[in-house]
Order: sequence, then structure tokens, then C-alpha cells
Amino acid sequence: MSASNICPKAQQRITPPSSFVNPPLTPPPTGEKAFVQAARVVQLFRDRKAGRPIRRDPWTRFQLIPGEYDEIQSRIERDESLRGYTRDKMRYDYDSRSLQLVVRMPTAVHELFIDGVEDAVRSQLKVIRHGSGGVAMFARRVQAARSTEIRFPVGDSPTNTESKREPDASFWHSNAQYPGVIIEVAYSQKRKNLSRLAEDYLLDSDASVQVVVGLDIEYGNANSRKATLSTWRTEMFHTGDGDELRVVQPVANEAFRDDQGNPTNHSGLRLRLKDFAYEELSRSSIENDDREIIVSAQQLCQYLSEAESRTQGKELLGKHTIPSGIRKRKRSETPAEEIASGDEAKYLEQEQKAAKRAAINDPDYETTSTKSGSSD
Repeated sequence: MSASNICPKAQQRITPPSSFVNPPLTPPPTGEKAFVQAARVVQLFRDRKAGRPIRRDPWTRFQLIPGEYDEIQSRIERDESLRGYTRDKMRYDYDSRSLQLVVRMPTAVHELFIDGVEDAVRSQLKVIRHGSGGVAMFARRVQAARSTEIRFPVGDSPTNTESKREPDASFWHSNAQYPGVIIEVAYSQKRKNLSRLAEDYLLDSDASVQVVVGLDIEYGNANSRKATLSTWRTEMFHTGDGDELRVVQPVANEAFRDDQGNPTNHSGLRLRLKDFAYEELSRSSIENDDREIIVSAQQLCQYLSEAESRTQGKELLGKHTIPSGIRKRKRSETPAEEIASGDEAKYLEQEQKAAKRAAINDPDYETTSTKSGSSD
């Protein structure tokens, strides 16, 4: 029956996501409490803001220690320019149980593909809105929210900090605290975390999130163009110890595109209108007039192929040509746009020193200067 609706204190290190492990149980190299990962995270944000080349995966995990997430927030808040950039441009998740922070840096293929899928769902909602009755009223209150931040109170967290997620796409009813539908695009680094992520969305929201959709697009694999679809939902199980709310996967890694890049005969992404809000709200609005929303395998393939073609053929795209002899003049930088002196400069220096100290003990970590001097 469908439901309505540890990490030890350790020396900090980061390894590539494919070989991520908890840091060794050794104290930091200095007598003071060293938030080494905080320095790395903040420096990563600074590098992104400055437009420096960054050789990192789209899904990069940092294992923190107690208090370190608050330290990251504090360092960002002290820098007004970085604070605004982080709020508007950076996407990151934080799991307050495991003390893991994940920085999301999606590629152009990722963003273009999710835009196509989101638009297909939104277009069908628009048709329903133009109808009449409770169903139309319900659909009018559902909006696409892309990667809008979601916060979950976590009762078994070692800290008082909430968990924070920024999914690839989400659809919210205006009267609901949580989105009903969440969509995540997966690839090699993120794939193994997707089931756990779906479980967190569904259970931490008390089944207010109705369905999590995973689209594994496998891009970057030269030997296969296969792409798959998965969905997760909640289900109530009756046991000898009482009822249990669990997460089930009714659709598990089913291919909508084959190895050659052709659409399969899969039925595609299938949602119900009632999925877009928690059960009590959708039941009172929709009653027996539920509608189906479908994004076919052919459509999914089309959106993915177009995203790949768009990014792979940039050199073939047109652009405006400025006549020779014309100079381009940009306005001068104001003091607010420059790296501030005083305390902020001191904080930046401390972050860089901490990152360099960590790099000595961690051969897998690349500093900004190392990355900018490396070739792809």
C-alpha cells in the first residue's frame, strides 16, 4: 500500500568521489582545531567566482567534522561579495547526519537536458490548468522550482544543523512545505549515491515528497550512449513490530536509450497529477479526477541528444561579429568587487595555508595553482 503521500572527528582529507572514504582517525597536524575542509570548500567557491579553471567532478564530496559546516557558513558570511555569489550561483548539499557536504557543478549537457524534461512536464500541467474544476485549480498551484533549496530537520543529527538539498529539478504546490516531485540527473560520480539521496528526500519529508525520479544519462562514456530511468516512492509495510514506512523502487534502471543512442520501447517517465503534492492535499483537490503526465522515451532521447549536440558543436554556432578597429571598454572595478583588505584578506590567506598544508598530506588533493597549471 503506497504511503499517502557517522562520522568520527578526524583529520580532514578529500579523495576523488569514485574512491571516497572516511578520513583516517588521526588528529590534525597542529595543536589548534583545523577546519581543513572548510578552507578547501571556501577556496573552491572563490575559484569559481573568479572564473579560474577548476578540475573537479560535477559531484564533489567533502567529509567535514563537527562544527565545520558552521565555520564554512561563517567564512562566507564575512565576505559580502562571496556571500552573494554563493547564494546565487553555487549549489551544494549538506547531510547533517554524516557531516558530508556535496558541491554540485553540473555540466552544460546536464543543465540543457533537465531543462527539456522540466519543460515537457510543465507544458502538460499548463494544459490541465486551462480546464475547470478542482483539478485545474490544483494544477495552477503547481510550479517548477528547478534547484530551489530544500531543508530537512534531522532528529538523529549529531549537530543542531538541518540537512540541505538542492535537487536538479522539483515541482512544488504553493500550499505544500515540500515538493511533490523531485528529479535528479545522475552520472558516474553521483549514481551510487542516488538511492540514498532518494531515501532521504522521501523519508525526511515524512512522505510529503511523493516521487523521486533518477535519470542516468551516462554521458562521457565513449563506448555507450545508454541512458536509464529510475523512480522511488514510499510504501507502508505491516510488520510484527508495527507499521514501517519504507522506500521502494518501482522503476529500477530501465533503459530509455540504448547503447547506440536510439530510443527503446520503454514507456518513459509516467507521473500522476496527485504526485505533485502530499496525499492529504492532492486527495482533497483532485478526488477521482486524477490525470497522467507522460514524458515518452522518444522525448527523453530527443532532449538528451539535443543537449549533447549543443555542447559538442559549439564551434559551429553563430555569433555576432564586431568590426575591426572597435575597442571594447568595460567599467572599472569598484572596491566592493575587489578582494577586500584587512580581515577578509587575512581569512583568505589562512584558507590558502590550510589547503596547502592539507595537500602535503593528501596526494589526491589539487591546489588551485596546481589545477590552473594542469592540462585537461
